Amino acid sequence: MEQIPDSVDHFLGCLLEALKKRSIGEIHKLYEETFNKISIESFKQKKWPSANAVSEQISSEPLFLIFYKELYYRHIYSRLQVQFEDRRGSWDNYCKLLDLVISDLQEGEDLSVALPPQWIWDILDEFVYHYQTFCAARSKAIKVGKEKDIADYREHPEVWQTTKVLTYLHQIVRGTKVEAYLANRESDTGGCSKDETTRLLGYFSLMQLLRMHSLLGDYHLSMKTIQCIDIQEEVPLFYKIPACHVTLYYYMGFAYLMMRRYADAIRTFSEILVFLQKTGGVNQMSYQYEAMVKKADQMYALLLISLALSPRPLDESLEKIIRDKHGEKQAKLQRGEELCFEELFSYACPKFVSAAPPDFGSIENFNANEAHQRQVRLFLQEMRQQQLLPRIGSYMKLYTAIKTTKLAQLCDMAPDALRDQLMCVMHKTSQKVRVKGAPLDGEPEHCSEVEFYMDGDMVHINANRTEREHREVFMENIGKFQDLLRKMGKA
Repeated sequence: MEQIPDSVDHFLGCLLEALKKRSIGEIHKLYEETFNKISIESFKQKKWPSANAVSEQISSEPLFLIFYKELYYRHIYSRLQVQFEDRRGSWDNYCKLLDLVISDLQEGEDLSVALPPQWIWDILDEFVYHYQTFCAARSKAIKVGKEKDIADYREHPEVWQTTKVLTYLHQIVRGTKVEAYLANRESDTGGCSKDETTRLLGYFSLMQLLRMHSLLGDYHLSMKTIQCIDIQEEVPLFYKIPACHVTLYYYMGFAYLMMRRYADAIRTFSEILVFLQKTGGVNQMSYQYEAMVKKADQMYALLLISLALSPRPLDESLEKIIRDKHGEKQAKLQRGEELCFEELFSYACPKFVSAAPPDFGSIENFNANEAHQRQVRLFLQEMRQQQLLPRIGSYMKLYTAIKTTKLAQLCDMAPDALRDQLMCVMHKTSQKVRVKGAPLDGEPEHCSEVEFYMDGDMVHINANRTEREHREVFMENIGKFQDLLRKMGKA
């Protein structure tokens, strides 16, 4: 018989008791501290005890076993080599868990379980992550020609099916009535307004729908999903979980970038990166810590791309980090080096997936990277159309009026080609910009460093020099001097 270590036996006994009592504080402590500690100390390179052993020696209570399996498969995905049976097992377990939640919601009953916010987020976040890695593993198996794995994927098309994953998330959103709650927090929308577990299940499902539609390359629909999000509130719900906050801003910023709303993308990435600087990120013991650090690096890369396509002033702290750590990349982007754009985009973009499974009848024509290549191609196509704009703008800033023939000479272009590029500048520098309201809201604005109009063969230019407000400069320097005085007082 498989032996369960004493530390695991004690942990699972406490978890079973806490789940029965619906003690959220105790569950949180066991989940965040004890589980991670035991995983690091005893299961760094091996699996936790099997669900069968736990059922025989601890408890066969169905709900307890569902949550144990959630932790069991999570550990495998984060630290070990994942096999097809693990992927199938995690899918079956998620189906049981989410079917139970949806059944409770549809019947208007209290949820069968009360969970801490972090675990609710992790369950839904892992749900989409397992789907994403399943699609990647299936593509890789076909690419390298692993017959056994290909047979497994072909014989089990229901496992991690795209439509089923989306259906689960939509059912949770509808069942919790979270959109009605966010539209009017004072109204009585049922369980969502009274029960935090219900409310956060719906709220975090919206975030995962944003992520899902981004992985599938539908950026407008991904942003439409979060139209009701409480981004304007003084203390929005996503503040509860740092990983949720980062996920929202990463996918929202990336969608803005792909929709050619660079001003909004820059503001979105700037807000979250400054926030992470001030708060210091997340619990370093969390299994998501490394993923959060990488996500911040990816957002710096996307911020560099956005700035290269639409230059504008940044927060001073971000400008310093970019100068110190990313100065070389920024220079390459400003020179319009396509290879640098492609490398940064490939590093920083989501791991795109194809919505439909491959045609197993003709896998010789299968392209494992088709979803990624399609998005890269679309991005580079847009980038090439704007490649010359920074160079033209840099020359235009030197003049108040210049002949098109002279500007064409400076830019090493034919006059007719320059006219085409100037028309392109007028079109590409007009962006929809959100000042307030829902993520898709906004008004068209001119977002170039230079404004100009053409009169015959003359280009008349008005350079936009954005100056910071005096109060901002004073407040920033007062803060710096206060920090300096505090340090001098301690010395």
